[in-house]
Amino acid sequence: MKEENKTLFKFAIGFALMLITFFGCSTDPGKAGLGLLPVGDLIVVGKTTDTNIQSYTKSDEIQRTDESNYNLLGTFNDPVFGKTIADFACQYRLSGYPAFKKVSQIDSLVLYLAYKEIYGDTLTPQHFKIYELASDIPYDDKFYQNTNLKALANSEVLAEKTYIPKFRLDSLTNLYGSTKKIPKDTVTQEIPFKLSATLINKLVSADTLTNSDNDRFLQYFKGLYIETTDLTQQGTLLKVLGSGMVMYYHLENDTTKYSFTYKNNTNSSRVSRFVHDYSKTTFYANLDKETVQDSLIYAQTTGGIRSKIYIPDLGIWSKLIPEMAGNPDTAHLTINKAELIIKLDTMMSQPRLFRPSEQLVLSVIGKTESGKDTIYLPSDHTFSPVYYDGTYNIIDRTYRFNIAQHIQDLISKKEGKKNYGFYLETAYKNSTSRRVVLKGAASKTGMRLEVTYSKVK
Repeated sequence: MKEENKTLFKFAIGFALMLITFFGCSTDPGKAGLGLLPVGDLIVVGKTTDTNIQSYTKSDEIQRTDESNYNLLGTFNDPVFGKTIADFACQYRLSGYPAFKKVSQIDSLVLYLAYKEIYGDTLTPQHFKIYELASDIPYDDKFYQNTNLKALANSEVLAEKTYIPKFRLDSLTNLYGSTKKIPKDTVTQEIPFKLSATLINKLVSADTLTNSDNDRFLQYFKGLYIETTDLTQQGTLLKVLGSGMVMYYHLENDTTKYSFTYKNNTNSSRVSRFVHDYSKTTFYANLDKETVQDSLIYAQTTGGIRSKIYIPDLGIWSKLIPEMAGNPDTAHLTINKAELIIKLDTMMSQPRLFRPSEQLVLSVIGKTESGKDTIYLPSDHTFSPVYYDGTYNIIDRTYRFNIAQHIQDLISKKEGKKNYGFYLETAYKNSTSRRVVLKGAASKTGMRLEVTYSKVK
């Protein structure tokens, strides 16, 4: 019995220790591992919220558009962001040696534009025109959103069409993350343009040498410019996935229908043009000024709008963390987490009508020797893009950025790191249409910086 009592005693002690360990666990990540530190080593573990933040709406940088994954086409009169016009030019390459001959009977030459997403309405007709390029758009050259594409084209209109954009979902919408609140267009649509005899005759007249080499062919036929005409109200922007020209023909005494395709592939140049008009917007009076803070700030793709954010206390630890103001020792002050939280303004953004940006980018502002602004991503992004974050949280309608390491760099006065603020920008600027209206620093429910820190000897 004595041996049995010893066994029961050991079991009771073990079970008690297990309960103590289990119920002693903390769910606060900022306190994880504190029980392992010797008593007295830990001076401060805490959390503070900084709302001393300034924010302004700024024009974005001119975007390079020759390396975009997709092109945008259309005119959109946004109720908040004003007017955006987008069109593009592109090259077409031979898919092989043309099978048709000068004696072939040409039926038609058709340009097909494929798109899969719209940003705007499906009621307003859009009018498009097609021109032949008169100037080269070399694949290795750099082109920007303010390139005058029409000046690179001939004046003759090869085709034009009035078109009402379509929006249609397939039966597997959940597979693509589509919801009733934020639907996604998952079916590819196609716009055909029947091109004029002028271009047909030019392509048919190309000699054997021209048709045997793509470099020679691109000198002979430089490509097309697809123009969208202006609209005074509403409209939409189409996300064009790709395009191609198809020559349809048949041979004498042969009822078979043949075709030959000119492709805009990954080796073909595509150049977009974006034009913005903010003159009728509510934010226009304060755009690019830092004298007045609005309760709202804005961000938009297509080289449109971004916001500047400045947090004065970032590099001054005694102001950022008031509890540490009386302690001159910062050697072991550690920022465990620093989350900048920015809230979407749902009334102005209208997320059910206009999908918010899936990703925002918080870039650090630097300075050149001449005092000109430069931007770079904070070291938190280098550590881990997932840790840095910036994705849209559909649950609480926020964007969150963890900039703990960047703040640590400022506190430790790391070489080249100074607090000039940030630019808040949209991602995928040259290939998608997105915009957001956010609660600014002057808003009662505006942005805040939540800092979790620790201080050890």
